[in-house]
Amino acid sequence: MQTRIGFAGLGLMGGRMARHYLEKGFPLTVWNRTPDRCAPLVAAGATQAKTPRELAERSDVVVACVSDPPAVERLVFAEDGLLAAARPGFTYLETSTISPSMARRVDEALRAKGARMLEAPVTGSKMGAEKGTLILMTGGPRALHDELMPVMMAIGSQAIYCGEMGQGSVVKLIGNGLISFMLAGLCEGLVLAKKAGIPQETVLEVVMASGYQSPYFPFKGAAIARRDWDTHFSIDLLVKDQTLALEEGAVHGVPMPGLAAIREVFQSARARGWGAEDIAAVYKVIESASGID
Repeated sequence: MQTRIGFAGLGLMGGRMARHYLEKGFPLTVWNRTPDRCAPLVAAGATQAKTPRELAERSDVVVACVSDPPAVERLVFAEDGLLAAARPGFTYLETSTISPSMARRVDEALRAKGARMLEAPVTGSKMGAEKGTLILMTGGPRALHDELMPVMMAIGSQAIYCGEMGQGSVVKLIGNGLISFMLAGLCEGLVLAKKAGIPQETVLEVVMASGYQSPYFPFKGAAIARRDWDTHFSIDLLVKDQTLALEEGAVHGVPMPGLAAIREVFQSARARGWGAEDIAAVYKVIESASGID
């Protein structure tokens, strides 16, 4: 019998990810805090659960993609949460970006019920979710990583095993820290070029011909040129991840002064009411600080 999939969290990423399970023949049950978001998937053939507990009862594997640790807290530990239906044979695949400590806490609670967990935070933004080409970073038992490959490859193109529970989350936070540096550097550079009268296209041509090239730069550079702040990954969520990374740095005694400073730039964007916009909108903070209207 095909693995029964439950999917929790149908936001910008989750709604796109969940559809792949239907398209690839998995029986699918869905749950979302805002029930109306389930309607398109129900119309396509999914079943809607009223609570996370019901979601777990109807599923062999529950895949979660929610916004932050408090959302995971509600999903797992609430009175009607999925922990209440955890049992031997049940598996939880956590694709949200959360703290390593939260991942370990959920894992411990599930193991106490005889259930299993693999953390697998994803990267690739909404386009990767749409195309099913996400990269997953896993933490937990290697055997479970291998067992869940068909479930993970329904939404991704690669799953990289990172180590024990919590280490997948650390790798994801490191990755989002690197994105923070790349985007802040790109925005500062493009604003400087603008004030110096240098076309953005010239800067990007040099960047892409150099050792520091990345497809990320023309992707975000093109959005900035169009002033297109349509959300692929919101400023609010990146600040959440920057904060989690800084907290993890503190746990391990690792100074992260660069990330701390960059977070304040993104916080400035939130203070101006741009938190729900794409992270490329941080360009407007640099632009405004430079006296460009």
